[in-house]
Amino acid sequence: MKRYLPIVLIAALLVAAIAVAVWFMRPAKPIAISALPDFDYGAPESWAVRPETPPPAVWEAGWDIDAVIISTGASIETGAAETEERRLLASAKSLGSLSEVFASIGPVYAPLVRAGNAEADIAAALQQYIEEDNRGRAFVIATDTALPAILAEKLAADSLLRDRFVGVLTFGETADSAGFAPGTNKADVCSRKFEREESCTLAIEIRKSGPNYSYSGEGTPGGALTSGFTTWLHGNASKLAEPLGDLEEVEIVEIQTAPEGQ
Repeated sequence: MKRYLPIVLIAALLVAAIAVAVWFMRPAKPIAISALPDFDYGAPESWAVRPETPPPAVWEAGWDIDAVIISTGASIETGAAETEERRLLASAKSLGSLSEVFASIGPVYAPLVRAGNAEADIAAALQQYIEEDNRGRAFVIATDTALPAILAEKLAADSLLRDRFVGVLTFGETADSAGFAPGTNKADVCSRKFEREESCTLAIEIRKSGPNYSYSGEGTPGGALTSGFTTWLHGNASKLAEPLGDLEEVEIVEIQTAPEGQ
């Protein structure tokens, strides 16, 4: 019996080793993934940065410039459910730092964007800003990514909007490919102020350290785009009139006068 004891011990050790190996080779438990819901850009919580109170409309205080920041570098990656809040806070912190870079231009708007839905989120945020928040003000877009086609379409269709569009400031590692899609007609998207310029896009230097950003170029971040823009608007562009709200449709009927002598 004793001579079989080593064999039994070895067999027991082999069984234990196999059991341990099988344990470590078992399929991993699926990680709970949190799919962020669509952002409602009509709600303040869908923006990392926006003015606490709306800046004065053009019909209230004249021309001034807003800065709209679009950054996929600060977008929110989908991850484990328990990290969702942390990822939101990290994105908001990065966009908050970016907003400080462009605050010298004017009031800043910076939407939260999901990495997996960036194009749709950016289009929705820009549409909200233009239709509800802009209120006739001039605006510049700072971006590290390509802009959605809907922006070019809106600018091409609205000459007043196009005139007060300062242009695009591109930054980041992909600054050269950010902004409007290649082949976009400059006349369709740029203000008349830039008729003699090649484009209304300017690449600027921004340094990133962790979640923090700082401007590392010369002069101001707006550069030649924002310089003198409101002065040009004062002399060359038409201001939007204050909306009158929902009015009943009124039919205008031509009044015919009777010939003299009748």
